[in-house]
Amino acid sequence: MDQLKIWKGDFGKAYTWRNTIDWRTRVRAFEKMLEGLPVEVLLEVGCNRGHNLIALSHLVEDPRVIVGIEPNRVALDQARKASDRVKVLPASAFALPFKECCFDLVFTAGVLIHIPLPQLPNAISEIYRVSSRYILAIEYYAEQETALPYRGYDNFLWKRDFLKHYEERFSDLRLIRSGFWGLEDGFDQTQWWLLEKGFGSKRDDCCAREGAGAGILCGDRFRELLREPR
Repeated sequence: MDQLKIWKGDFGKAYTWRNTIDWRTRVRAFEKMLEGLPVEVLLEVGCNRGHNLIALSHLVEDPRVIVGIEPNRVALDQARKASDRVKVLPASAFALPFKECCFDLVFTAGVLIHIPLPQLPNAISEIYRVSSRYILAIEYYAEQETALPYRGYDNFLWKRDFLKHYEERFSDLRLIRSGFWGLEDGFDQTQWWLLEKGFGSKRDDCCAREGAGAGILCGDRFRELLREPR
């Protein structure tokens, strides 16, 4: 089953039309998750209609660049219409069109749960690659891999220990915050983990290549984020 193809088609379109969220309900949660962090340049992988990005655009003080990527064209159009404070590109988690280490924060919310286990390393590796410091995952949790039926599909949604997947793949990541969000917080019974790249060789290499982090690399010009076509 090609999940990405399904999300790009009518299934993803239907999800977009029913996925109407008041971004204001999530501001408090994002404020708690990111309180005190030096985040100016951020990316959401799988932003759908852009609810989270809009919430963050009203929360992050003087953000330089707030970016989302989304594979479904209808969702992409809705996100672009929703706010001129964010930028949204057509792309998937498996091939992020950005340079290495160019975002202070890269995050997902209810996206990794829809990625099959064999493809998960590719997605989280791309997220790790483009983050210069922080990675945030807001996803369903289970201690063991647990498949759940979803909208007529048997292999389309999984609860997992996503913290374990990140930490096993990248030894320099360290957990700095975590928690749980319920419906009263604007989220659907989700666990969240905020990870930071360690001050070992991998993060140091990021800063050395890009010259002191994402803020300087990205500046105010969106095109500087983009990866050269292969």
